[in-house]
Amino acid sequence: MPTQLFESTPKGGKRTQNEKGHKIMGYRKIAINTSGISAFDFASECFVNHVDGITCGTADFDEPEIRGQVRETLLNDFKVINVNLKLSGKPVIHFSYSGRALEMLFITKGNLAMHFKDQQQHIFHRHTHNLLFSNHASGYFEPDGKELQFVCIQLYRDFFDKFLPWDNCFGAFRNMIKQGQTGCIKNTNYPITPEMYFLIEDMTSALQEEIPKKPLIYARILELLLLQTEQYGDPKGEALKNISPSDRDKIYKAKAYLLKNYGQKITLQDLAKKIGTNEFLLKSGFKTIFGTTVFGCIHHLRMTQARKLLLEQKLTVSQVSDMTGYKNPQHFSTAFKKKFGFVPSKLKNN
Repeated sequence: MPTQLFESTPKGGKRTQNEKGHKIMGYRKIAINTSGISAFDFASECFVNHVDGITCGTADFDEPEIRGQVRETLLNDFKVINVNLKLSGKPVIHFSYSGRALEMLFITKGNLAMHFKDQQQHIFHRHTHNLLFSNHASGYFEPDGKELQFVCIQLYRDFFDKFLPWDNCFGAFRNMIKQGQTGCIKNTNYPITPEMYFLIEDMTSALQEEIPKKPLIYARILELLLLQTEQYGDPKGEALKNISPSDRDKIYKAKAYLLKNYGQKITLQDLAKKIGTNEFLLKSGFKTIFGTTVFGCIHHLRMTQARKLLLEQKLTVSQVSDMTGYKNPQHFSTAFKKKFGFVPSKLKNN
C-alpha cells in the first residue's frame, strides 16, 4: 500500500508576491531532495511506494493554476522525475535543492524559466535538452504555456564521472562542478532528436510498469546520456541548436502531419503552408533535425506500413499499393524491392 505523506495547504490561502512583484495564490515551494523523494507544499496529495528495491513518489496537483502529476523514481545511481502538468496563467514555483545535483533535462512540452537567487537564469524551451549542475541552489520556476511536460534525470556523482567523456569540450563543465558552480553545460539548449524521444518513451513505459525493469531503465538512461554528450561534442550540433524554438516546433508539426497523412499526395509547398513556414526552412530544418528529407521520410513511412499490411492483413499487392499512396502497383513493387531487397509478392507467397 502507498504511504500518504501530507496534504497541501487549503486552496485560496494567503496571497503573496514573488520576486518580480507578481500576485500569486499562496506560496508554492518544492524542496528538491537530491537523495530522496522531494516535497511539494502545494500538492493535493503525495504518496510513496517501495517496490523491488525501487522507491516511487507521486505528487498530485489540483488547483486552478496547476493540475497534473509529478512522479519520482529512485534507483541506485539516479532519480527519474516525470512532470506532466496543465497550467493556467503563469504560476510561480519556488525551489531549493537539498544538496548537489547533476540533471539531464528533456523538455517535451511548454517552456520553463529557471531563476536562481544569484540572479542567474536559464530558459529551457520545448523539444530541447541540457545538462544542469546545481549546488544547493534555490530560486523559482516560471513555466510558460498551457502544458508543461519534461523528464529530469538526476545522476549520482559516481555514475556521471564514469560515463561523461573527458574530451576538451566537457572540461569546462567538469571544472564548474569541481568548483561547485551552478549552471548548464551549454548556454543554449540543443534539440531533442527522434532517437532521444524513442529512448525517453521506452524508459517512461518501463517506469510505469507494476515492477519496473531496472536493466532496461539503466540502459536507456545511459544511451540518453551518450546521445547528449555526442551532440555536445559534434560540430553538427551547432546546426541543430541554431534552429529557433518556433521553427523547431514547425518542423515537429510537419513530422506529425506526415505520420498521419503519408498515404496522401504531399508537396513541399502545401506542407510548408500548413505549418506556417517556407519551403527552404522546411527542407533545411527537416534534414537537420531528422537526418533525412521530407520525401525520404514519406518513403520510409509508406514502405514500413506496406510491409506491415502485407504481413498482417489479407490484402493484395495492388490494394496495399493504393493504401500507401502508390497509384501504380508496378512503381510500388519497384520501390519496395529497392527498400527491402525483394518484391512484395514474395511476402504474400510465404
